Amino acid sequence: MRTRILRMALAAALGGLFFGALPSGAHGATTSFYPRHAMLTATNVSRYHHALQRVWINRDMSQLARKHSIAMANANTLYHTPDPASYYLKGIRWHYWGENVGVTGGTVRDLESAFMASAPHRANILHSTFRHVAIGAVRIDGVLWVTVFFYS
Repeated sequence: MRTRILRMALAAALGGLFFGALPSGAHGATTSFYPRHAMLTATNVSRYHHALQRVWINRDMSQLARKHSIAMANANTLYHTPDPASYYLKGIRWHYWGENVGVTGGTVRDLESAFMASAPHRANILHSTFRHVAIGAVRIDGVLWVTVFFYS
């Protein structure tokens, strides 16, 4: 038991060193990989708990979602993409889409919990036909701005 605790403490310390050393972008923005990956994982865990297939990330489309998250952060306000079908889905055959946008001073897990507590956001996460997702996440000055775009 003591060995396991020591291993977990060491892993946490090394993780802190690794993630603490990641470069920051302009305006105090942290790299978007970790929050994006964490949001994908949280989304798929929620789907798993409801016996749904996982969603697969579209990395190219995620760059557009990240641009939207940066725009929200710069405006200091949440808003949906004005015309998501033409913004995200140009040249892509699709049937359904949904978008969740959120902001938190906390963690991705906090934001996923807030999404799951909101009926429209929860409906997007648990929409049974969604197979793909674009996730844009940026943390600026300690505030995490996220755009999650689902489609099938």
